[in-house]
Amino acid sequence: MVTQNLRRWRDRGAAAVEFALVVPALIALIFGSIEFGLAVQARTMVGNSAREGVRVASLGGSVADITTSAKQAMAGVSGVPTVVVTCATPGGVTCTIGGSDAPGNIATVVVTLQYKGITGMFFTNATLTGTSNMRIEG
Repeated sequence: MVTQNLRRWRDRGAAAVEFALVVPALIALIFGSIEFGLAVQARTMVGNSAREGVRVASLGGSVADITTSAKQAMAGVSGVPTVVVTCATPGGVTCTIGGSDAPGNIATVVVTLQYKGITGMFFTNATLTGTSNMRIEG
């Protein structure tokens, strides 16, 4: 009886020590999975933003309309995206968006975002880029 009480008294702090050793790894795992999920979401939204911008370009929109559309598609992601709109003929010669010779040319929209993450533990400064090409219809 004395040895059983003595053993219980000695093991009293073992659970607290084990908890203190496991909790940091568990917290890092939880925040890491949340951070990774948000980074994947931001990457998906960058690609969707480029697609939305090039869709407006294919319908004959101006550069301002394309940029606005692409930035609106990025609502909810922290950071300010950079939108670059270019146009090229099928032969590779540079052209202008919205010109009378635009139908048949290929519009390219590139959206870039500096992603910092919410905790700062895993993604400190990642550059996410989405590119989309589409033929201008008119």
